[in-house]
Amino acid sequence: MGVTERDVLVANGQPHKLLASASRLTSFGSRRDLLADPSAPFLESHKDGTSLGRVVEKYRASGLITSEATSEGLVPDSAKRAMAILMDCALTQRPLYDSTFPDSTRMARLKKLTQEEAFAGGDAGRFSEWLGLARGTQMSYLVAGSQDLAACVNAVRSLVESAEVIGNFRWRVGTKWGDIVIQDSQSQTTNLSNVFLLIDVGGSDTYVGGSNSWCSIVVDGKGSDLYLGDAGYKGKAVRLGASRGQQRLDSGPGRGFFGIGIIADLAGDDVYRSAGQAFGSATFGVSYLLDVDGKDLYDGYTNSVGFGFMGLGIVEDLAGDDEYRIFTQGQGCGMTDGVGWLVDRKGSDQYIAEDEILDFKSPQTAEHNVSMSQGAGTGVRLDYLFGHSLSGGFGCLFDLEGKDRYSAGVFAQGTGYWMGFGGLWDRDGDDTYESIWYGQGSAAHFAFGYLQDDDGSDSYVGTINMTQGAGHDFSLGMLIDSAGNDQYSSGSLALGGGNANGFGVLADLGGDDKYSAPGQAVLGQANESPEGSLRSLSLGLGLFIDAGGNDSYTSSAKYARNGAKNKIRANDSGAVGVFWDQ
Repeated sequence: MGVTERDVLVANGQPHKLLASASRLTSFGSRRDLLADPSAPFLESHKDGTSLGRVVEKYRASGLITSEATSEGLVPDSAKRAMAILMDCALTQRPLYDSTFPDSTRMARLKKLTQEEAFAGGDAGRFSEWLGLARGTQMSYLVAGSQDLAACVNAVRSLVESAEVIGNFRWRVGTKWGDIVIQDSQSQTTNLSNVFLLIDVGGSDTYVGGSNSWCSIVVDGKGSDLYLGDAGYKGKAVRLGASRGQQRLDSGPGRGFFGIGIIADLAGDDVYRSAGQAFGSATFGVSYLLDVDGKDLYDGYTNSVGFGFMGLGIVEDLAGDDEYRIFTQGQGCGMTDGVGWLVDRKGSDQYIAEDEILDFKSPQTAEHNVSMSQGAGTGVRLDYLFGHSLSGGFGCLFDLEGKDRYSAGVFAQGTGYWMGFGGLWDRDGDDTYESIWYGQGSAAHFAFGYLQDDDGSDSYVGTINMTQGAGHDFSLGMLIDSAGNDQYSSGSLALGGGNANGFGVLADLGGDDKYSAPGQAVLGQANESPEGSLRSLSLGLGLFIDAGGNDSYTSSAKYARNGAKNKIRANDSGAVGVFWDQ
């Protein structure tokens, strides 16, 4: 986690580095900038707008042109140069896509089974077929190509921002991969279904739907824009959409579904809203969304806003007080061999996983949703069906500045399930964390959950169970708070609690803190294993450390007091607890 945090800091403003770091946490890692910036050859080859015509001829020679280029008005030279760079890079990366999916029939079958969620394991035969096709897909090629495309998108940002607009203009050419468009600063609506590459130099625009192309790139220069999965969500929250459940498998803007989706919005207060999967959502693909500035709203339903399954899904917001909403599996969620990251670099933000409208009721408590968000790694558990499970991926939320609020139901805020890793790193500010069950550095079933808050006087509320540094069933749940006068309120199995051979760790490294923990197995306790079970031969650990300050405790545990140091053993079961207040 420490290595990943440093990578995220170093990659600020360099999306290809962010994608490379994420890829190395999967089976298809690569680093395309080992010798040089991947965008450098394309910048060198296209030094002005006259090169756009030459690239169009390269597409023609490749048999890709379906309708001739049309031009209206005075198209800025810098915008033409930017498009030439993107077009040339995409053409160069296409062989890597073809190497990922060399057999169109196999790809179509895998895509269909994935869309029908055959990987969920309802039918052993269909799951087995899906698994065979998935294992035969070499994602390393596509992920390598995505780094070059992301580097080029980042390189053309300054060209789009500096475009000198004189009147209205539009340039367009049709290709077998979709339309390539440069458009002016008017406020306009664009359907993305047939868009391959698009540069919009300004205006408050509306983008609707998801692309059907193997690659879709949108670079928007200025304006407060709308990105909608469906036009019906203009002015309507996803939670109020009557058809949201039927739309959850649809594709929205920027989705990388068996391909690459990139959105770069360079300015404005934007709204990203989709009930379909969108905005840093990758399934057998790569999806990257960059928002440079503005007070933005990200409103998704499921598998969105930083979600990866057999691929990389990343949202990076550089500035602004933003609001993030999701129902389940988002805001930094990684499934099998996938990475889902949400990186917010500046601003006081709100992260909300819907827990009032119960579309995804939790098995733990039907009064709350399974959030699996805000830094969650989750696998596919099938041991109780036919025994072939899939380990989880790597999901993280990184918030680097501001006073933030996190609210969720079950499984959230640095949580892992079934061999997955979920992490949340908040670097700065007085923050508030609210979750119900399996939250705030918790994990279950051979997984890892990790929450790290570096600074500020924070408030942690874990309502029912397994929160605030809690591990269940050979898992590790850890919460580290480095500074500030913090307040913790929890139920049972919390604050460094271990259960069923899990390890739970809470470490508060400074400040005058308050702990309210009326339940069982809290404050450095571990539940004993069943007598006569093999579990009794393995360690279960609860570890609570408060490393300084004048602290107060409200707890049934009599040993919990300021300055106390105790080791607690649960009979002879192998369960050990440590309470250490320095």
